[in-house]
Amino acid sequence: MEYKVDYISIGKVTNITFGDQKSKKTAILKEPFKDNMYLSKTGFVEDEQQYKGHGGPEKAICFYSKDHYPYWNDIIDLLPKYAIFGENITVSGLTEEHLNIGDSYQLGEAVIQVSCPRQPCATIAQRYGIKDLVKRMASTFKTGCYFRVLKEGYVAQNDNMKLLNTYKPQLSIYELNETRFKDHKNAERIEYILNHDGINEETKDIFTKLQKRLS
Repeated sequence: MEYKVDYISIGKVTNITFGDQKSKKTAILKEPFKDNMYLSKTGFVEDEQQYKGHGGPEKAICFYSKDHYPYWNDIIDLLPKYAIFGENITVSGLTEEHLNIGDSYQLGEAVIQVSCPRQPCATIAQRYGIKDLVKRMASTFKTGCYFRVLKEGYVAQNDNMKLLNTYKPQLSIYELNETRFKDHKNAERIEYILNHDGINEETKDIFTKLQKRLS
């Protein structure tokens, strides 16, 4: 299975003022690079992240589905063509329902693997001046996700994502979002997630806290 990569984008940390907000350092404004770029274990070599919770080996690549753009077009004025939420890869035909923890894909010379859902941050809401934007992303489960890099290599703008392996048992990003943001009192479902050997430590911490609230 192959999926069209519409844009691959990177950004530098800069001081930006959104509306009447105070200036802040962020790398959320990303632009497609030209030709190709090396993808390392911590992401594209010229991409930057400002905050501790962004980037690193478990969040080397931020993904968002192009399929969700029409939904946000009715909510956000002057929606950009790419990187609307600061994602690195914008991909058509692939959404949270079909992205399973541990699934691996070929992207150019590199091999990448689904690692965890994305937790939308306040900078997204500030960028567009929509106070409840983060809540909307969570409630619709249209969060996007992160990939880790299993094999480093060069990636070009015209490279598509090719599914190499589907991790078993399947646990989709959608299921994780649905359990966290809607069905968070489902003890059986939370137990299943915590026993899944594909989830990373950050995801495990999130669902451990949900489980403790039920006890």
